[in-house]
Amino acid sequence: MAVVERVSHTVAVMYMGRIVEIGPRRAVFENPQHAYTRSLMAAVPVADPRRRQLREDLGFKPIPSPIFPAGFEPGPSVYDLVGPGHRVLRGAD
Repeated sequence: MAVVERVSHTVAVMYMGRIVEIGPRRAVFENPQHAYTRSLMAAVPVADPRRRQLREDLGFKPIPSPIFPAGFEPGPSVYDLVGPGHRVLRGAD
């Protein structure tokens, strides 16, 4: 995550092959809107455990299997604008 934060201007977060959040680096890192993005940010290791902020429920519940069942066709991706250039997948939380 540190490399992404330092070298990227725009960040896209994907879950199961779909972009669930996209936006300017600062907006996504400082104000993650999608539950999966929040869980990724919470998983970043912190050198000093006293500085780690624990959150009980980030709202993201992983699915039992990451493989789509046969015949599954995901619906169209519709995004909500949550800030300048910052979009999050609608209805994915």
